Amino acid sequence: MNHRTLLINLILAINFSIYPQSPTKLPASTNILIILTDNQAYNELSFKGHPIVQTPHIDKLSKEGIDFTNFHAPAYCSPSRAALLTGRHPLRYGIHNTIGGVSILHKREKTLANFFKDAGYKTAIFGKWHLGMSYPYAPRFRGFEESFIHGGGGIGQLEDAHGNTHIDAHYWHNGKLVPSKGYSSDILFDKAIDFIEKNKDKPFFCFVSTPATHAPYQEHPEAAKRIRARGITTGNIALYSMIENIDDCVGKILKKLDDLKLKDNTIVIIATDQGSLKRFRDTQPKDLHSRVFYMMRYPKAIKPSTVNNDLTGMTDVLPTLLDLCDIEVPNNLDGRSLRPLLSGSKNWQDERIIILQCPRNRKRTKWKNAKLITPNYYLDASKRLYDRSKQLADVTQQIPEIHQQILKTYEDFWKSLESENQLICRHEIGLNPTRLCAMDWYKGSSPWNRNSQKHKKGRGTWAIEVTQDGRYRFELSHYSLEAKKAIEATSVEINIGDSKASTKLLSNDYSAIVELDLKAGTYDMNTLFHDQSGTKWGCLFAYITLIK
Repeated sequence: MNHRTLLINLILAINFSIYPQSPTKLPASTNILIILTDNQAYNELSFKGHPIVQTPHIDKLSKEGIDFTNFHAPAYCSPSRAALLTGRHPLRYGIHNTIGGVSILHKREKTLANFFKDAGYKTAIFGKWHLGMSYPYAPRFRGFEESFIHGGGGIGQLEDAHGNTHIDAHYWHNGKLVPSKGYSSDILFDKAIDFIEKNKDKPFFCFVSTPATHAPYQEHPEAAKRIRARGITTGNIALYSMIENIDDCVGKILKKLDDLKLKDNTIVIIATDQGSLKRFRDTQPKDLHSRVFYMMRYPKAIKPSTVNNDLTGMTDVLPTLLDLCDIEVPNNLDGRSLRPLLSGSKNWQDERIIILQCPRNRKRTKWKNAKLITPNYYLDASKRLYDRSKQLADVTQQIPEIHQQILKTYEDFWKSLESENQLICRHEIGLNPTRLCAMDWYKGSSPWNRNSQKHKKGRGTWAIEVTQDGRYRFELSHYSLEAKKAIEATSVEINIGDSKASTKLLSNDYSAIVELDLKAGTYDMNTLFHDQSGTKWGCLFAYITLIK
């Protein structure tokens, strides 16, 4: 392809919502199963060349469907999951970190679960959500009829149930905290299998999202024993066991589809939300730092193709599934349907551009952590252009017209973003009992790790919306209520707009209760504990109920 042709194709690619068409579609009753692992590197599968882990079930599935080898995702958990569920770039709706009030999926965004529920599907999520836990952001308010999830972005984070590890953890089942018995991945896949069996005669959308392989690493007892029996005594055996356990679970759920005779009527996707930034980043070229594994097995109505190397990404999941199931695809997406590639096309008809950016702070910053990828070129925050086919040779000066056109693509994207003030996600109180966690403070400190909260120093602000006039009860604590640990404070105060209240505490109190009369409206909510030494710090948890 000469430079003039490439430039023309780049101009065409500025339209983010191109949907190449092909005659093949699936019946609207086709089931959907998405399995998303957490923070697993591209090559942490045996068929991708890992020297230790054995993943025979995922390997087999990759050969039965299509393995997308040039599939890219945002670098962090919340933006990647949001991109998958919406088909839109996370910066469009205010997600640019995993904490700090900017990891919440804006209430106006429609998710895959919303689309499939509206189409008559039974919908469920099992595992990690990490896109908001209060009303109206939790998955049970986003189209998922069945919701069995943990809090935060990883086991042991502040929003997660106190004391959780991967074994015998507590999960939120449709909003209520319940205990479990066993290892996290086993529990989640077993719940998903129960859901599939219960809905075997109805179309279903099932999203299994494991907290593995995100840190903290914790051995799966049987898988670790099996690995050591192969003579492996060094390396991260806990991580290896987490990966192999996921593969065991994949085998179990695929067998259930076979047993229920659902294999030929179910699309199965297996992917990871982000390549591990720490474990393998130094061994991959920087244009592949965003690459994740993504495999898709689909009913025989579509022509099979084992491997596809074309440029694809996480925002493509939603338009692909809607398109395949004959559900109308919105025209405001950044992704595009992969149906032409599934139907036998070898590549796109244009020089596609994928924009990835997670500024990793509360305020979005132009170019921070940005990268633009085309099939042939890579441009990062340095604004220099590299040739992907020539070991990332700098070609900024050699092809200035293409360099400028890619820069313009980013500038046009940035100009299209709404004001950040319009994208604040406020926790709505008054319609449902609400649990707020300091991971969602949108001003002030940004706590996230449960183990760090023994230090009383953070202060922050929640963005709330009072949905109706009334008297509200606030139960404030330093630890989540299930911990029942003393706050070690002498008093607490709360400020919401012009309304204020305070109360004294005893040395063994693990929560404090105050009440406020509030008018409907939007407010900042601030809280402070005080101790005898004069130290003040923000309440890390708030439980809110409308009394009358």
